[in-house]
Formats: sequence, C-alpha cells, structure tokens
Amino acid sequence: MRYLYTGADAKIIDDHATRIVGMPSLVLMERAAMTAAKVMMERENKDTRFLAVCGTGNNGGDGVATARILHEMGYKSAITIVGYPDSMSPETRKQTEIAVSSHVPVIPMSAVRDSEFDVIIDGLFGVGLSRDITDVYEQMIDDINESGAFIYSLDIPSGINAGTGEVMGTAVRAGTTVTFGVNKLGLILHPGCEYAGEVIVADIGFPGDSIKANQSPYYHYEPEDIAERLPKRHARSHKGDFGHVLVAAGSETMCGAAVLAANAAFRIGAGMVKVLSSPLNRDIIFNSVPEALFATTDELPEALDWADAIVIGPGLGLSDEALELVRYVIDNSPVPTVIDGDGIRLCRNITMKLSDNFILTPHRKEMSYLTGHTMEELKKSPVSTAFDAAMDTKSIVVAKDFRTIVSDGNTCYINVSGNNGMSTAGSGDVLAGMIGGLLGQGMEPFDAARLAVYIHGLSGDVMAEKVSNYSLMASDLIDGIGEVIREATQNAI
Repeated sequence: MRYLYTGADAKIIDDHATRIVGMPSLVLMERAAMTAAKVMMERENKDTRFLAVCGTGNNGGDGVATARILHEMGYKSAITIVGYPDSMSPETRKQTEIAVSSHVPVIPMSAVRDSEFDVIIDGLFGVGLSRDITDVYEQMIDDINESGAFIYSLDIPSGINAGTGEVMGTAVRAGTTVTFGVNKLGLILHPGCEYAGEVIVADIGFPGDSIKANQSPYYHYEPEDIAERLPKRHARSHKGDFGHVLVAAGSETMCGAAVLAANAAFRIGAGMVKVLSSPLNRDIIFNSVPEALFATTDELPEALDWADAIVIGPGLGLSDEALELVRYVIDNSPVPTVIDGDGIRLCRNITMKLSDNFILTPHRKEMSYLTGHTMEELKKSPVSTAFDAAMDTKSIVVAKDFRTIVSDGNTCYINVSGNNGMSTAGSGDVLAGMIGGLLGQGMEPFDAARLAVYIHGLSGDVMAEKVSNYSLMASDLIDGIGEVIREATQNAI
C-alpha cells in the first residue's frame, strides 16, 4: 500500500524535517537534485543538451542544483531563471550562486524557443502552487511544451495542483516526473496524471518521524497487497466455509446483469451463490451459471436468512416491485449488502441514511443522482465528493470513475488499476459481484470494496493485453479475475 499526499501535506513533512528534526533545507534540496540527476543520467547520453527552466521558489532551486550536478558530471547543461531575482527563496539564491561559481551557463529565457536543447528540466513551480498561471509564466510553459524537447518535471509538472490534479490555467506536459519523498495525489488523479507522464517517486531522505507526523488519508494498493488481503482458504474446508452470496438482480429485460454478478462472485471465491430474480429468468440463469441456486422475489425473506452477503440492484429496473424489493432489503438485511445500479436510484427514494454494513457503488451519473452534484462538479472534485457521500449516507461509497475512489468517510482508497476498455456495459455488474463474493468470505465491507476494485481493474488490464481496449467486454473481466489472483498468490508463495 502506498500513501498519497497533497501539496499541503508534503509541505508539512518538509517543515517537520527542517524545523523539528533540524535537517537543513539545502541538504534536502541537494538530495532531491541528486536523485533527479541520477534518473536523467541513467536515461540520457553524454551528448544530451539539458536546459533547466527554473522559477524563484524552491522548485527552481531543485532545478538549478540538478543542472549543476549534471554539469559537474560532464553533461552539457544550462539554466534559465524565470521571475524577479528579488523574489528568490534563500535556498534558490544560494543554489544559483553555487551554479554560477561552478561555471554552469545562465542564459536568457528566449533560449527555450530556440530548440537547441534535447531535454528541458521543468523547475518552474512545485507543489505549493495555489493560483492560475498567467503572464510570462504562461508563455514559458507554452514554449516548453512546444519546444520538442523531452521534459523532466521536478516534483510535479508546473501548473498541476498537487492535491486535485487540476490544471491551474496551463501546465507542463512532462515525459517523466521525478517526485520527491512521497507521491502526490495530483499525480494520480485526472487530468494531472496525463500531464505527469511516467512518475518516479525518489527517496530524498525524509526522516521517518517527519512522514509519520502527517499520516495521509489517501492511498492506493500495489500487487503484493492482493495475497496479503485475500481471505485465507484452509485445506480442510467445504463450500459453506466460503460464504452464501445472494444476488438480487436482473429484470425481465436485463437478465445479463445477474449472470455477470453471479459469475464474478463465484470467480473471486464465493462458496455458493443464489440469484433472486424474475421467474422468467430461471432458465437463463441455470444455463449461464449452472453453479448457482435460484429464487424468486416471493422467496426474499428466506433468501435473506440464507445469505452471508447480498448484492442488490444490477439490472433490477425501476418498477414498483423493484422499489419494494430494495426497501425490504434495506430494512431487513442482517448481513453486509452491496447496492448497485438501479438499486442506488431506488435507494435514494427510500433513505439517505444507511450504515457501514452497506456499500454503494455509483458511477458518475448515479453519483450525481445520489449527491445532487452536477457531473462537472463531480469531475472536478472526485475525492471530496466521495468523502462527503460516505459521511452523508453513513455507508461505504465506491465512486466509479477513471480513478475509482472508495471511502468510508474517514479515508479514501484511490484506485490506480484499470483502463478505458472497461468503459463497457456490465463492467459495474462484475464489480458488484466481486465485492459480494469477498463479503461472503467474511471480509469487512471497506476491505472487500477496496480489494475488489483493485482486482477488477487489474483484471481489465490483463484482458486488455489479450483482446485490446477496444474489444474488452465485461465477461472478459471474469476470466481476468482468476488470472490476477493466480499470479498474485503464486508470487506470494
């Protein structure tokens, strides 16, 4: 698991290291520059011409120091300073003095437009940027982007908000971003991630106490988290040990959602799955999911007693009968329950106060319906709206999007797996079934939601490699689940 930090968080860590621990700021700057220069030297040859475009804040000092280290190591490097010398931070002023004494050329800003350099080092603005970029800085970023040079950004591409990923008027489009100490939330969220290129998190020696002093509520999983977090399976076991999952889904015209959810629950490890649906869907269910049991809506009370976990809503429709079905489950469910798809819209008409035993899985349009926010507001502030929705509903919220966010109202898991091929009908039904399958095996709701989202995205990545993003279908994801888990558990042995 890797934590993600806003610009304000990163500044707190830096201040703790310098003011509380007593590590000189120039030492941290030198370490940052050394790590950045090392990355560049590993990738570029000695004939490469570097230009560091530096602002007057400490990010500019990182750029100056990086250019000076490259120069000392025999590379061709130069510096240009953007901004008034009087506004230089003390550290950047000192780094500039050292660079000049080391005979690093300091050249005019117009050099960026001359296309004489192979690589531009972006050190204009760091993680502290809080207002839109205008005037000479806007023109300089345009010149950098149009230069044709490969761009390395230091800490974050200039113009990207470190906390939201928002473009602050304009922003540098980097090929590689070397970010210092800790990863930044704005490098993960859209559109910041599209401007960052490859992100390298460089250790610059922040003291452990400084990082612990500001524990971030944001994080993402890595492949090794899968085996560690999956429910354990003992050698002496039977199907009842791995949970009874009830999937209440599929109207007379949308039976496929129930099929996908049931198959996904099985594939992620559920012992038994029962589909509760219209009697007209019985034969389709048995033909498509022969492992499943079947019940009709008249058997709902008995089905609830049978279940260890419930998934309700995929393809359910918005009929009065569906409304009463969702109402009954909300009022009477004794077990962890996933509310997906049509169930979310129906839930909004029943109650907005649930509990942490419920998981809501809205895509952006359903999230708009659930929260009252416009689609544009959700697009701009996905993290805060997921946080707020979880707090308002007292439930776990899985806000499905380019970066799916899972929140319990205290912390936020930011998903980094998946691809645009998963933007296809039925993908959400598979996810709902996966969450239900993990719940049935005894995982806590927040844990099940996070892990299912991560594996779901990895399944999409695995299958896109096989069939392409264009051809990926929701049913392919079910095959991908097995491949992801097999690889994760084999690597853990």
